[in-house]
Amino acid sequence: MAFYLKTFYTVLVLALTGGLDPTSVSAASPNPSLSYVGRVRAGYETTFTCTSNCIPGCTHTWLLKGLTFNGSELTWTPDGLDRIVELQCTAVNTESGSSKSITTILEVKNSVSVRPRPQISLPILNQSFSLDCDGSFPGLPVLWYKDGQVVAPDARIDVLEHNTSLHFNSLLPSDGGFYQCEASMANLSDRKVISLGYLLNFDHWSVSISGPDTVLPGREYTFTCQVNCTIDLDCSIRWPLKGGILTSTYLSVNRNILKWIPSVPGTVQNFTCVVENTAAGRSAEASKTVKVTGPTVSGSETVRLSGVLGLVLCVGQLFLLDS
Repeated sequence: MAFYLKTFYTVLVLALTGGLDPTSVSAASPNPSLSYVGRVRAGYETTFTCTSNCIPGCTHTWLLKGLTFNGSELTWTPDGLDRIVELQCTAVNTESGSSKSITTILEVKNSVSVRPRPQISLPILNQSFSLDCDGSFPGLPVLWYKDGQVVAPDARIDVLEHNTSLHFNSLLPSDGGFYQCEASMANLSDRKVISLGYLLNFDHWSVSISGPDTVLPGREYTFTCQVNCTIDLDCSIRWPLKGGILTSTYLSVNRNILKWIPSVPGTVQNFTCVVENTAAGRSAEASKTVKVTGPTVSGSETVRLSGVLGLVLCVGQLFLLDS
């Protein structure tokens, strides 16, 4: 049985980016806030609550993964397919019809993953290799997928230990692909979780950084270090800030995700992502140049953004920014 500490989160993301300005909200104008308790975990329910200070009242509408839901509360059970999800709540005044939205980015924690066994092993052609569905519950059904298709056992591929292990007697080039397992939840056999995946390949690591090439000051942007290895398993990620970080109001680094709020137009920022496995002597890196364009932030935004303290704790790194 897993225990975790429940923490209360109040999400006011747009207050930092100019979407909500409490000084400009009248009694008839919605001013929504979004809250939830606990961690957003694959296979587990999370209830989100959207509140607003409307007179005489408000209706609330949610937007999640392209689907719309009504009501001030939304209960969602992630299936593990998405690691980052955008959630939006819109409040509409029932009398005046005025509306306002609040948006937050949810990071879904997934305790089920595909891992090689032993963990330090690397796939080599014409040799045996095994993958484990780590985090699955013993005795409950497990399905294996390669590139989204169910894996069918044959003379070379076996499923062992109640299907929790996928064993290759001798690897062929055709075995390369993206592997995932689907695990049933304990006491909830009808609820499934799709694991984090494992890219089985025989090539050198490839690294790239996704994200915009140009950005505007005062807005949050996300950059992702895309790699063809399993992070925290057969590789680790570093973001060395070569040349330092330019003036900014927020910088967050969490594994392969970097979030940044630039503040000075006309400047250029270089980001570098390094993927490495020091034990295996492997490494690769990619760089990206981003230009900050557009006008400077307004006076009211400057007041709200000044003094923002970004405290970011990630594996092996601690960033403390005080603008």
